[in-house]
Amino acid sequence: MRNNETVLKRTFKLKTSTFAILSEKEHRSVVTIPARSVVTLLVGDINADGFVKIRYRNQILLMFAIDLRTRGILEQSS
Repeated sequence: MRNNETVLKRTFKLKTSTFAILSEKEHRSVVTIPARSVVTLLVGDINADGFVKIRYRNQILLMFAIDLRTRGILEQSS
């Protein structure tokens, strides 16, 4: 993948488990996303941003961009 390639709304399969942040109203909690889970990148640039917004099991979460970049495998679109 080229560095300037857009990957928004693309799906990634996680190689290892990682943490994400669930933010509801003014409460935040840490969520563990297991290895082999599939997440969808909604907002952000995994090569430039600190955090990106993802969807996992119908929840909108924040994840460190570096975690998605290093622990995720971009799924091929059909």
